[in-house]
Amino acid sequence: MSGGGLNEAITQVTQPTVEMPTLEAPAVAPDGAADTSVLAAVRLRAAQLAQEHTVDLDLPGYGGVLAGRYKAISIARVYGGPGGQLRNPLSDWGVAADALCRALVGLYGREREGGELVPLMRDQDARYDDELVEALKLAPRERTARAVLVALLGMGDDELGQSRVWQHFLSYQAWLTEGGAQEVAAEAVGEP
Repeated sequence: MSGGGLNEAITQVTQPTVEMPTLEAPAVAPDGAADTSVLAAVRLRAAQLAQEHTVDLDLPGYGGVLAGRYKAISIARVYGGPGGQLRNPLSDWGVAADALCRALVGLYGREREGGELVPLMRDQDARYDDELVEALKLAPRERTARAVLVALLGMGDDELGQSRVWQHFLSYQAWLTEGGAQEVAAEAVGEP
């Protein structure tokens, strides 16, 4: 190593320190969460996105006092049967029921037709399940979401319930093939 190189290195190390500006850290709550105004903005946008990608559909037979809130799902996944066979919701009410059960976010009620929707159950989202069976005194043939939906729509008449499942599914499918819901469904299966 030459003496010039060592002298140059010593000179660089002994140069005065350049003062750097202090960076301000963003406000952080004691629990590590971001500032409440940031959280409020994120929560507001999340609620807006959820509303853009859900639909409230009145359940047939209830005169506008019972509605289901549904999210966009990939219908192609519901149509797919065993061995790659396609299942048709127009010829098999069970496929339509499965799609509605999978897409359901929650059930909501109104005190009167056209009134404001309120959650059907206070402590949780109402689903097509045992809690709904107990709350509404339903008598499904089986303890499956599909059978609970048929019992709910048929009010004791399975044939009527199956027919109303189709009616309700067609409303859902019409929404799904429009606008923002179509984009969400396409993203769910990786389509452009």
